[in-house]
Amino acid sequence: IQLVTVTATRRAELQNKVPQSISAFTSEKIDQLDAKSIAYLVRFTPVVSFDPVTKNVSIRGVNSTAGDATTGIYIDDTPIQLRELGFGSDNTLPAIFDLERVEILRGPQGTLFGAGSEGGTVRYITPAPSLTDFSVYGKTEFSTTADGAPNYEGGFAVGGPIVEDTLGFRISAWGRRDGGWIDKVDYMTGATLQSDSNYVNTYVVRGAILWQPMASLAITPSIYYQNRNQNNIDQYWVGLSSPNHGVYKTATPENMADKDHFVLPALKADWNLGKVELISNTSYFDRRELVQDYSGTLYNLSYFQQSVDFGL
Repeated sequence: IQLVTVTATRRAELQNKVPQSISAFTSEKIDQLDAKSIAYLVRFTPVVSFDPVTKNVSIRGVNSTAGDATTGIYIDDTPIQLRELGFGSDNTLPAIFDLERVEILRGPQGTLFGAGSEGGTVRYITPAPSLTDFSVYGKTEFSTTADGAPNYEGGFAVGGPIVEDTLGFRISAWGRRDGGWIDKVDYMTGATLQSDSNYVNTYVVRGAILWQPMASLAITPSIYYQNRNQNNIDQYWVGLSSPNHGVYKTATPENMADKDHFVLPALKADWNLGKVELISNTSYFDRRELVQDYSGTLYNLSYFQQSVDFGL
C-alpha cells in the first residue's frame, strides 16, 4: 500500500491521518493512468465533475454560473480560479507534467483556501528542488486520433544540488500537440480549406531554485509559464458531416480559436522556529486569454431549417 504525504492542512501529513475527504494522485499514479489533465483524474475521483467548455470543476454538486468560484484551483500556494463572469469566461488549468502530486479536497475549504473553495479545492503541487540528489525525468508519447490527425508530446525535467545542502534547482519543459479531427471546408464549393482544423498545441516551462542558508530557513523563487492554443473549436456541421463514416466538417468561414497563456512567478519563504513555523508566499498571476469567438451560424441554420420545414 502506497503511503502518500499531503499538505491539505498546510502541514505535511500522511493522507490516512488527515480528517478530510481527499484524493491524492502522485506523479507515478498520474503516469500509470496516462492522465493529461484534470479531466482524466476526475474519472477516478468520487463526486467530482468537470465541464470541458468552461473548465470548471464542481465537487459534491456545488457549482455556480455567476459570482465567486465554488472550487479553488491552486498551483502550490497560489489560487488561479476565475470568478464566474458569464458568457465567455472560463478557467485555465495547468497541464499535468512534472508534478509531485495533485490533491483534490472534497467539502468546504474556506478556512485555509478562501471563499472561492465552498465545494472544495484542487491543488497542483510542483516538485521542490533537491539539495542532495540529482534526478532526471522524461516522457514522450505518440498516438492517433480516430478519424483525425496524430498526437505527440515530449518533455523533460532535471534537478539537483548546485551547492550541496545549500542551493538546488529544478527545471522542466514540455510540449504536446493534440491532433484535430474536423475539416474546415468552403460552404459554397465544399473544397477542404484546412484538414483537422481543431488541433491544440500546449507548451509548459517551469524553473525553481531552493536556497537554504540555514537548516531552519528555506527560500524558493520559481516561475511557471504555460501557453495553450486551440486553432478551432470542436464543433462540426451536421448537414455536411457523416459521423458514422468518420467524416466531420465545418464551414464556418472564420476559425473559432481558443488561445490561453499565463505566467506565474512566485517567492516562497519557510522559516521553522521549532514550535512555530512561518510561511510566506508572494506571487503574481498574469493570464492573457483571447476572448472566445462565438458564431451564430449553426443557430441560424437551425432556425431557417425550421422555417423551410414549415413552408415559410
